[in-house]
Amino acid sequence: MSFFRQCFIGFLASVLIFCQTAYARSYPDVPENHLHHEAIAALTADNTIQGYPNGEFHPAGLINRAEAVKILTKSNFSDSAIDTCINWHKLKNHSYIIFPDVPIWEWYGKFVEISYQNNIVQGYPDGTFKPANYINFAEALKVILETYKVDFSQNHYQPSKFLYVQRGEWFEKYFTYAYEHNLINQNKFYHPGQLITRGEFVEIIYRLETVLKKDLPEFIAAKKPVSNEYKITIPKLNIINVDVGFANLYNEKEALSTLKNGLGNYLNPPDSRKKTLLFGHSSGYSWDHSNYKTILREINKLQNGDRIYINYKEKGYVYEVFDSKIIPASQDHILVRNDNIHELALYTCWPPNSISQRYVVYGKPV
Repeated sequence: MSFFRQCFIGFLASVLIFCQTAYARSYPDVPENHLHHEAIAALTADNTIQGYPNGEFHPAGLINRAEAVKILTKSNFSDSAIDTCINWHKLKNHSYIIFPDVPIWEWYGKFVEISYQNNIVQGYPDGTFKPANYINFAEALKVILETYKVDFSQNHYQPSKFLYVQRGEWFEKYFTYAYEHNLINQNKFYHPGQLITRGEFVEIIYRLETVLKKDLPEFIAAKKPVSNEYKITIPKLNIINVDVGFANLYNEKEALSTLKNGLGNYLNPPDSRKKTLLFGHSSGYSWDHSNYKTILREINKLQNGDRIYINYKEKGYVYEVFDSKIIPASQDHILVRNDNIHELALYTCWPPNSISQRYVVYGKPV
């Protein structure tokens, strides 16, 4: 997978979230009770980050390489150093900065240049920078922690059910440091390949700066607001941080609408200690134009012992597969039995391109 490459990749140069105009001191989409309000407010106050021209910040939006480089350079280099770093290229009448896909006139050119000069970023093997690619958690942690030159010598790797990280993987030291210093939520599950949001990126920087400036063993967070996040990760199926939405068991139209954005949840939420019933498409119906119409097409690859990870309201839940069954569609009703048993049931229509049966996978909480 691409996120296991050691080079720093990921990020989009569409709309500037960090525009050159005067920055807003507050954002209508980041109220005081927002999960990342404290971090966003702090980095806005020191002019490290800025918002869209309309005054919004879009904390749940994804962040691309160009945007991330700007944040990191703004927080670590003076404006004069950034502005003058491309003077040599101008004297030589170069049309691009180091990388052929970073034109000298683009807003992010000078940030890429100073980052490259200081070994913060690298390009792809083909020599390009790909400023529009989104960045994932492994890449984000690497570039943030390397930029701030943290000391990894005191890292103490320990396997965790909340980190999909093994000893020796290139991103292991970054996740270990982030986890030990509470730069990431210690109660949530993280997959290295999950894409990071703007709010999460800023949160990590803010926590790291606090730890380094105050010489703290870890970031001590005040009581934080709880988001309504509901995400699922199934590494065996390459499902990473996909949205889950609640649906009415007796409303087919509502259920189908939910599946346009990921998976659906019948019965109970993960924190209920009762049965959680999740469902998704496998058949790629012609009338369905979503990105998730075949998300469970390979559900039969799941075997006993495989794990399913859920993040719900800022907490992680881990399930281990212990059984799977194929049942006739006419027996759908048995899926809602044993409602008080603490387990996960995940199902889809089966076989693919048919609705005659259901493939059901059962998981027990770890």
